[in-house]
Amino acid sequence: MTDEDFAHLYEALRNSVYTYAARRVGPEAAKDVVSDTFEVAWQKRQGFPVDRSEWTRWVVGIAKNKVLQELQRRQRKHHDNRFVIDWTDEERDRTETDIAATVVANDSARRIYEALSPAEKRLFDLAFVRDLSPDQAASILGISTTAFTTRLSRLRRKLIALEAEHQPVPARTGRR
Repeated sequence: MTDEDFAHLYEALRNSVYTYAARRVGPEAAKDVVSDTFEVAWQKRQGFPVDRSEWTRWVVGIAKNKVLQELQRRQRKHHDNRFVIDWTDEERDRTETDIAATVVANDSARRIYEALSPAEKRLFDLAFVRDLSPDQAASILGISTTAFTTRLSRLRRKLIALEAEHQPVPARTGRR
C-alpha cells in the first residue's frame, strides 16, 4: 500500500468510521476512535491484503476493536471509581451495619429495571449508566435533544412509580 493509497482510503472511510463509532461511544470519543483506527491502519499498512476490495473490511475490523477498547476502558474506569467509593470509611460503615438492606435494595433495583420496556432500558442506559449528556444521548438515539429530555422526564416518573411498587415489605420485629 502506497502513501497515496492510504490517503485515499482515509478520505473514503473517515466519515463512515466516525459515524459507526459515534453511535456506540458518543461524538467526542468517536474522534479518538477514528484517529486510533487510522493510526493502527498506517502502522500495519504493509500487511494489508493485496486485494483492494478487502481494505474496507480490514479498516472496519480495526474500528470495531477500537470501539470495543473504548467501551472496556469506560467500564474499567467506572469499576475503578466504584471500588474507591466502596471502600471509603462512610460507605464501609454503612455496608457493615446492614448488609440485608443492601441486598434488598439491589434486588428492588433489578426488579424495577426488568419492568422497563426495551426502549426505556436503552434510554436508562444512555442517561444513567453511560452518563452521556442529553445532546450525546439524543444523537445516539437519532432524536432531538428536546425529545430525549421529554422521554427522560417520563422515564424518571415511571421509575418513581415503580420504586413505590417494589418497596420491600418490612420484616416483623416483635413477638406474637
